[in-house]
Amino acid sequence: MLLLAMAACGSPVRGLHIENAWASPTPGGVDVSAGYLTIVNETDTADRLLSVSTPRAVSADLHEMSMAGAVMQMRTSGPVVIPAHGRVILAPGGTHLMFNGVTQPFALGETIPVQLSFEHAGQVSADLPVSRSAPEHAR
Repeated sequence: MLLLAMAACGSPVRGLHIENAWASPTPGGVDVSAGYLTIVNETDTADRLLSVSTPRAVSADLHEMSMAGAVMQMRTSGPVVIPAHGRVILAPGGTHLMFNGVTQPFALGETIPVQLSFEHAGQVSADLPVSRSAPEHAR
């Protein structure tokens, strides 16, 4: 259990670290899922999350959800800015990771490896435990 918690948090890489990571399970016949996490920037320089990838899906994108009146809209977003000495939360109902063409269903209890590409920090790996909700300590 401790190893799973450490994997979900990630380790500091060039002043960035990942906390509270998780991915939603995929019900039978569904080939899309979403991922959520918090990016903490401990440096004096803002950074930008440019892209995401995973071997578990054909493609992965940064997405955002918003309301236009009574209609919820979801669309691909541009880079996500992580301010110097700040944090950005990718969460349900807002900006998040979107996995399209999931090659094998995301099952509860497993972890999904992702590669996050940042403008300054470069490539950062993280593991997203599959869960129906955020980690208990993140709520």
